[in-house]
Amino acid sequence: MSWSATIGDRTFTDANLDGNAYAEEESGFPAIVRAIAEETAALKGVAGLSASPHVPAAGSATFTLQTAPPPAWKPGQVLRASSAGDPSHFMVGAISAISGLDVTLSASFSGGTDSRDDWVITYPLFAAFLELSGGTVSGGLKVDGHSLLLNAPPGQYVYVRMSRDDQPFFDFGLDDAPLSDTAGGSLIYLHTFDNSGAWTGRPIEIDRANGEIRTMGVDLRGHALARGNLRGTRMSVEILGSLGAETVSITADRWNALAATMDGSPTFDFAALGTGFEYTRKLRLTQGNGGGFAPSWTVGGSAAGVKRIGLQPNYAGQPAGTVTRVTAEVWDDELRLWETEES
Repeated sequence: MSWSATIGDRTFTDANLDGNAYAEEESGFPAIVRAIAEETAALKGVAGLSASPHVPAAGSATFTLQTAPPPAWKPGQVLRASSAGDPSHFMVGAISAISGLDVTLSASFSGGTDSRDDWVITYPLFAAFLELSGGTVSGGLKVDGHSLLLNAPPGQYVYVRMSRDDQPFFDFGLDDAPLSDTAGGSLIYLHTFDNSGAWTGRPIEIDRANGEIRTMGVDLRGHALARGNLRGTRMSVEILGSLGAETVSITADRWNALAATMDGSPTFDFAALGTGFEYTRKLRLTQGNGGGFAPSWTVGGSAAGVKRIGLQPNYAGQPAGTVTRVTAEVWDDELRLWETEES
């Protein structure tokens, strides 16, 4: 009966124990016993000690051990070098070379900023995860049997891309280009990719400061909504601040409500969408210093498609502090306005 068994990085078959091959030191039964002993030692977390001075950093780092490295250590295996005096100083990476007492790691990530010379080097079996607090991960990282824990300190961001067959298909992280009006400075986002690895957008985007959903993708079939679930989130107001005699471009991508103080007579130009689409925006306009400023309205740069419905406020007669609320509806290439002055 034929069989095979893999122990560590070696595979043994029935041929290794057949006839005189049984007694071969490098391939027979003695080799199997030695391989089992090496793997058993590795599972017990055999460590190496090194006094080589290093500042933790990604890249190549050579540690001179105080005794010979464990026999199970081989190039390609992942090790963690931690400072005995300050475990927050560490490097994690695959063994790239072993020569005598020297073990070289290709560190994928690190923690800590000080030079240390009290390294304990082990298999990372003492925790269910490998942790990176700050720093930068570069290059590929594969850690079998462990979860990766990333911790971004203030001012930094976390970005994880998962790939399959060298094609990215999922991103997760904190945004590296946060919106200027986002309290806390960051968004939680997910990215998705198509089968070719091309980015397809963010199906979900959450303000991590207050938990509000900023965007959420839906499943569309043609122009019909197949699935969608967006609940319990407040709408966002975009603060435009003081406006003079300038043009403000409003598109369907801007927040659903806008607030501005008119210190001049601005023009609000709404982007036309074309047949079959519409969007609605609300505006809160406050008269600034002196008052009497009147907004102008255009759609696609033209006033031809604008229709103002009902009574229109006497903007020219409004004193400073007067508030006018406007509902603007873009329907195809037309703009409809409902304007109400607050009493």
